[in-house]
Amino acid sequence: MPSITQASIDLLKSNIDIVDLISHYIDVSRVGINFMALCPFHDDKTPSLSISQAKGLYHCHACGASGDGIKFVMQHQNVGFQDALEIIASFYRISLEYVDHENGASKKKSHILDSIASFYHNNLLNNQDVLQYLFSRGLSMDSIRNFKIGYCGASFETQKALQEHSLSYKEALEYGILIESYNRPYARFSNRITFPICSANGSVVGFGGRTLSNDKHIAKYINSHQSKIFNKSKILYGYNLARQSIYKQKSMIVCEGYLDVILLHQAGFCNAVATLGTALNNGHLGIINKDNTSIYMCYDGDIAGINAACKAARFLSKHSKDGGVVLLRDGLDPADMILQHKEDDFRLALKHAKSFIDFVLEDIVMKFDLKNPIQKQQALQASLEFMHTLNPLIQDDYKALKLPQLLNIQKRHITKKYEKQKDIAIIPSFDNISEANILVSMLDNEENFYLGMQFLDIKHFMTYREEFSMISNGIREHDKIMTLRFKSNASFSNKEFAYELRIFLLAYAKNLVNNISRDSNLIGMARIEAIGKLRNAIRILELERRLVVV
Repeated sequence: MPSITQASIDLLKSNIDIVDLISHYIDVSRVGINFMALCPFHDDKTPSLSISQAKGLYHCHACGASGDGIKFVMQHQNVGFQDALEIIASFYRISLEYVDHENGASKKKSHILDSIASFYHNNLLNNQDVLQYLFSRGLSMDSIRNFKIGYCGASFETQKALQEHSLSYKEALEYGILIESYNRPYARFSNRITFPICSANGSVVGFGGRTLSNDKHIAKYINSHQSKIFNKSKILYGYNLARQSIYKQKSMIVCEGYLDVILLHQAGFCNAVATLGTALNNGHLGIINKDNTSIYMCYDGDIAGINAACKAARFLSKHSKDGGVVLLRDGLDPADMILQHKEDDFRLALKHAKSFIDFVLEDIVMKFDLKNPIQKQQALQASLEFMHTLNPLIQDDYKALKLPQLLNIQKRHITKKYEKQKDIAIIPSFDNISEANILVSMLDNEENFYLGMQFLDIKHFMTYREEFSMISNGIREHDKIMTLRFKSNASFSNKEFAYELRIFLLAYAKNLVNNISRDSNLIGMARIEAIGKLRNAIRILELERRLVVV
């Protein structure tokens, strides 16, 4: 059996971005300089798999699984070394060189999807009717070539091409080139224009197909089915061509359709990409979290597009992403803007994009009649519930500025409601996660640990006293610690942790004042002195915004 040459293996290893590779299979999120994920190699309830992009390695702190990108694919896909290399090569558009040990000859093998994409592309270039259709939609020949747009004709043509190029029938089924119906094979994209969908490094991992038929019973667009190399929830169409512009401009335009992306690139907006029928989600974090990229959501102006944009805006707000929602007038989509030569208007719309948080809050408030006091109260409640998903520093700005204006109420009413909810949320109790967030932040960050140990004691915790004791004594691996990670919904940076710690201590001090005031066992000077010390601590924490031992 031919084997892959060492030179090809070395080339492949040098091109692997382990975060990109692993995030194709599981959801990953950045924690400090590394990434964390639920380990797929054991029944993981909290993120135990640490991934170092700099070192190109992963390690599970719970089950001990570790290795490089090749080892991960071998373990996750349950394949051998050579199969893993071929899977990874498909991500990175690398043609592997093989050695036939019987005769010493070497040859290169391209992935079946790359071969079929080339076949469909050549089909299109020789089909004047389909070319004229694409030209009528505004596409240039350069765009057709750059995006390798193709055409899949009659089903038998694809099957004939597979035979002529000695391509595997089994792989054609596995990757969705063919489908079987009543034990007969058919080309999945027959009589459709094909849009190759590529990995970050340009290797074809699937297709989108648009019918030319006017039959309303035929789906206008279809995608490849899910496979070991294609997951539409983790891929952005056009990213392989847009990544350099995204890196240079530190911004990304996210659209809904293939033609939106192609025409935007054609007009010079080369940082445009598209989701594949799904909203932005955790699977896309590996792409959108790179290089502090600003995200500009540019979905259609219809109800479905606005709902999708709102869902994406909530997700991006939660992850503190910069950018905003681009609102196009008259129900136009980006492709319409380019076809109508409104590039300048599109640039202006990008410039005036509405921030994700503003967009969500306005969408929330629009659902209520603010002339009705009860509905206004409900709008405030819904707005605050959304705000509690945001970074604490951002919450304060919106509490003071945006919400009073949006709801047409005085700031003090919002402040009173907000502080009441926040105090309830952070006073230690059995049904909240504030203690968990504080402790997990100390676990994940050494500076947070040392800062927390200066001001925290076991008395500050009601739910996680035992876990605090473990962490303060250097215990990092324990079932209770794993459960703690599961309960937590945040791991704070140094600046965020200092803020959260101050609010945590402030809530503890205020709660303690209330308890002492009601404690009949404390009388006279003892009560006065205890309350006096606590009020001094509250003044420092609340007004001077400094940390103090409580």
